[in-house]
Amino acid sequence: MADGLLSIFLLVFYLFISGVTSRNITIENKCNYTVWPGIRSTKGSLSTTGFALKKGEARVIYAPSSSWTGSIWGRSFCSTNTTGGFSCATGDCGSGKIECSKAGTPPATLAEFSLASFDGKDFYDITVVDGYNLPMLVVPQGDDTCSSVGCIVDLNMTCPRELKPIACMNACQKLKLPEYCCTGAYSSPDQCKPTLYTQNFKNACPRAYSYVFDDSSSTFTCQNSPNYVITFCPATTILNTTNSSVAESPFPAQTKNGTLEPPSESQPTREVTKEGKRSSASLAVMIIIMVVLLVRAKNARKSDRNGENIEAVVMLKRYSYARVKKMTNSFAHVLGKGGFGTVYKGKLPDKGQDVAVKILKESTGNGEEFINEVASMSRTSHVNIVSLLGFCYEGNKRAIIYEFMPNGSLDKFLSENMSTQMDWERLFDIAVGVSRGLEYLHNRCVSRIVHFDIKPQNILMDIDLCPKISDFGLAKLCKNKESIISMLDARGTAGYIAPEVFSPNFGGVSHKSDVYSYGMVVLEMIGARNREKFENSQRHELLN
Repeated sequence: MADGLLSIFLLVFYLFISGVTSRNITIENKCNYTVWPGIRSTKGSLSTTGFALKKGEARVIYAPSSSWTGSIWGRSFCSTNTTGGFSCATGDCGSGKIECSKAGTPPATLAEFSLASFDGKDFYDITVVDGYNLPMLVVPQGDDTCSSVGCIVDLNMTCPRELKPIACMNACQKLKLPEYCCTGAYSSPDQCKPTLYTQNFKNACPRAYSYVFDDSSSTFTCQNSPNYVITFCPATTILNTTNSSVAESPFPAQTKNGTLEPPSESQPTREVTKEGKRSSASLAVMIIIMVVLLVRAKNARKSDRNGENIEAVVMLKRYSYARVKKMTNSFAHVLGKGGFGTVYKGKLPDKGQDVAVKILKESTGNGEEFINEVASMSRTSHVNIVSLLGFCYEGNKRAIIYEFMPNGSLDKFLSENMSTQMDWERLFDIAVGVSRGLEYLHNRCVSRIVHFDIKPQNILMDIDLCPKISDFGLAKLCKNKESIISMLDARGTAGYIAPEVFSPNFGGVSHKSDVYSYGMVVLEMIGARNREKFENSQRHELLN
């Protein structure tokens, strides 16, 4: 009897001590499918390393209050083979079991913790540095001063095709280039800057780690040893902070019961329907309105199709036309004009960064040039390529927002700086920079990009006179192994067009056509080509 009482006492004492000296981490699944959480500990240990969590289920695990460091992620599309081996399509930890013994295989959204690690504080974050597979949210409990953090947008829906086998990979894993992996010459924060891919992740999930050196805005601390709730596929209204920005929705509004409420234009149609029951005249009016609506819908589908195309090939911040107008101060400062539109100077509303805003002419038809430029530039990240920061697409109102180049174009540089004294070393650096940009477009992008309009006006100079290729309105995407490009008409600027682009009698068109244009630019740079001879034709092109 005494032994039994002693055992009960020890059990109660153990449970009491465990409750005092441990913290709860609740993991809940709000996805419409089963998720298998995986856990990897680098310091201390939790009560489990992996388990299954069906739709709507939650499980509490215990972490020691003293110290614990590790990561938690979700695995999806898991199954067991005929020999009993367990594996998952995303986040698989390679153990062959539900429990994990090492980190998950990218791509996987990670929640990283370091509990009571420095001055008793907790450090935690959500990272997509290893790619993204599931929406995820971390909410501290019991301390209102601690911040929620997560990536609650479904990035799989907008992931660039070149990064998406099943989930959304990190650009480093897929492209394996130093500038994406922050290795080699890019191993320091000063050298490894955010790329277009990581900027897209950051725009969608501003509180998540987007790349290796993104710690200033992505690591959060909390005191007082709180409990934590980790949610897979959380409701998007939970993480609604003042720092987040919500784009204007192009879709109909939602009613309280979750159904879609049609746009206001459809209300008169209902009234006409009611009147149609009362008289044949109203029925005729309704038929006319229906015909008009069908015609409008047909035209709208053409525009929507382009909108769908551009959403499918880019993952960039999309601005409304009203915001574009505001950032350019109602288009006050004109930087230049070209064949496809006008370029204005502006400032990003959230960062105050100077930008160049290219407004395309409304007469650009179905927007092929616009989609070409946005699709091409969104796939690039190179020191000698102008960075695209966002775009606007509202019917015929289209704009491209890219980094501002304070020294203007190479054409301007040659006119203002090289008329009296030839700085050969500077010219050599510019020529090498442009060649590296072209080599990147032709051989190092996932899809080869042929520019078709290389000329001094389309080579911009940053504050350090580093050349950057811009204006991809005539660009064409093609497969890397595709040597000959089919074209229906010539494209480019007179004086720089390769002969085969102008006439098929000179051979097939390829990426080498850009090399010809580059050669003409170099000849102009060293003065071996009379620039005045082409001045009138170029001015005529700009005005038209």
